[in-house]
Formats: sequence, structure tokens, C-alpha cells
Amino acid sequence: MTNHSITELIKPPRVVEASESLRRAAGIIHASGGSWALVIKDGHVIGGIHEQAIANSIGSAQDAESALDQSVETLVSAYPVFINPSISASDAAKVFAESGVDMLPVVDDFGGLRGVLYRTDLVALMTRNLRPPNVGGMATPLGVYLTTGTVSGGSGSFGLYLTGLTMGLMMLISKFIGEGMMLSLQSQITRKLPALVKIYSSYGIYSIGSAALSIILLMLLLKLSPLAGYHGAEHMTVHAIESGEDLTVEAVRRYPRIHPRCGTNLLGAAAVFILITSQFSGEVAVIVAIGVVMLGRRAIGDWMQNVFTTRKPSDSQLASGVAAGNELLDKYLLHPGRITTGFPRIWKMGFLQAAAGMTTVLAIVYIIERLTHKSLLL
Repeated sequence: MTNHSITELIKPPRVVEASESLRRAAGIIHASGGSWALVIKDGHVIGGIHEQAIANSIGSAQDAESALDQSVETLVSAYPVFINPSISASDAAKVFAESGVDMLPVVDDFGGLRGVLYRTDLVALMTRNLRPPNVGGMATPLGVYLTTGTVSGGSGSFGLYLTGLTMGLMMLISKFIGEGMMLSLQSQITRKLPALVKIYSSYGIYSIGSAALSIILLMLLLKLSPLAGYHGAEHMTVHAIESGEDLTVEAVRRYPRIHPRCGTNLLGAAAVFILITSQFSGEVAVIVAIGVVMLGRRAIGDWMQNVFTTRKPSDSQLASGVAAGNELLDKYLLHPGRITTGFPRIWKMGFLQAAAGMTTVLAIVYIIERLTHKSLLL
């Protein structure tokens, strides 16, 4: 890690024009997370301004507001050191140690300003604490899958395909049982309560009931499947990564299995919206549905995650999450600034592989139905 290039840690420079006010410079410095801002004049870097200089100016002035209105150029000083983008991480650490600054301007061989390197980022990289800003993932029958959209770790494409296949099979089983239960109820009503048949048919009770039963059965199957445990482990691992935690089973176990970015939140909100608008017609129903979803989507999603789509993971499921997380971080630390776009990013997210699994189930059902239909005709 000490020979790692700092190129992908370089960030856009926070600069302030020499003619701008100290108030503006203070805002730039605060937003940067460092203590310096580079000062430019006529398109060239002429030095830097340190927050301590601004603090001294305010503290010694009789009128702090007037002091903040003076130009940056009155307090600019020569920046102590610049570095080349080809410098190694270990050499950059030495420059930080010797100079005492917390930001190093990066200048190429032609004198062009490429950006800045912050000490906090370099330390995080060298101590393996540099983390991606956001991590997503998915539970699979083979374990946890995690991704940043650029790098990934865990069960891989085959596991994601099996997730789609498993979900497709559970949906098929739930639909079959739900419709069977409603057919049985319909048969009982026809034989024993014939007066209710018209009401049963006119209000679409069969369709609504079979759909509701299918959804409930699907949620129960999901809760009882290993996917729910791996889903919980995935969330707990993502929480640990985004909190800067060491990835061990003991550490990850302390984190919640409910995550605000889970796809369950979106599905839950969509289900509530469809339920309200399908039962009540008119613009008022749509407005009410939107209001309920906007105000209650987090609570709905959290409840669904807690009750149905996740459960407390076993030690082996947590270990799967930890292994996926460590693999992800190892890859991320090699290229922390790399961003993948287009199809490679979509592929890394895993939705296409899962969709392929569900499509396989649908294709098999279609083939069986066609073959069955042909055999009946014969």
C-alpha cells in the first residue's frame, strides 16, 4: 500500500480569487475539509491562505465585519510545498510530515495545477480506512453480493442469477397456492352460499384475494428462506463499511439489519400506492396515495424489512457479508477514484443477472404451458 500512486486521490482544488473577500475564503476553506485554500490571480496560483491567518485578522480587528470584507490578497502567503502526481503514497506521507500542511497542491511537469491531495485521504488509504461513499448489494443463495457500481465482492454473477431464479420460483409457488386457495373458497361459496356468488364475482373478490394471498405467501417464503438472513447480513455489512468499522463478524453484528437505501422501501411504497389507487378511484385517491407514500415510505419500508425481507443472520451468513465487504474494499483501495459508467456499471449492480434468473422461470413456465396445450389438442 505504501507504493500506491496518489493519482486517484487527487481532488479538484478549492481556490479563491485574490480579489475576493476573506469571508469568501473562509467559506472555501471550511467546505474543503482542510485548513488552506489556494489563491489565484490572472489564472495563476500565487500562494495560499490559511484559516489561522483569517482567525488572527478577525481577532485583532476592532470591527470583525470590516476585517472579513478585506481582500484575500492582503493575507496571501507562499504555499510551502507542491508535489508531482507521480509521487508514491509513502513519499507523499513524508512530505506531509516534513511540511506540517494538511493539503498538498499537485502540479504536473508543465506547471499545470492538477488538483490537491488531502492528508486525511492519504492516511485513510494507507491505513485501509478509505471507504467508498455508497455501497449497494444483494442477497443470493450463495451468500452476500456487494458493489459500488465499479468494483464488487461476494457471490458474483452466478449467485445473482440464482437470486432471480429463486425469487421467480417463490413467486410462482405463491401465485399457484394463492389462486388455489381462492378457487377452493369460491367452490365452497358456490355450494353452500349461492346467494353470495353474485357479490363475490361483481366486486372482484377472487382477483383481489388471490393477489393478496400470493403476496403474503411470497413474503412468508422469503422470510423463511436463506435469502432473508443473507439480506440482513448484507445490510449490516454495508452499515459497517459506511461507518468506517473494521470488518469482522463481531463488529458487523452490532449494526442494524434495516437500511434506508434498501429496494424493499421502494417496493413497499409502490405496493401501498397501488393498493390505495386500486380500491378508490378519482384524483383525491391519487393525492391521498401520494401523501401516504411520501410521509410513510420510510416507516413502511423499515417495517417490511424487519418483518419480511430480512431476519437475524447466522454467524456463517455474517461471515459471508464480511468476506464480501473485505473483497470489495481490497479492490476499491487499488483504484479509489475510478468510476465506471454505462453497461459495465449496470452489470456490476447485479440487476441484469437477477432479471435473467427470473426470466428463466418465466420461460420454463411458458414452455410447459405450450407443451401442455399442444398435448391437450392432440
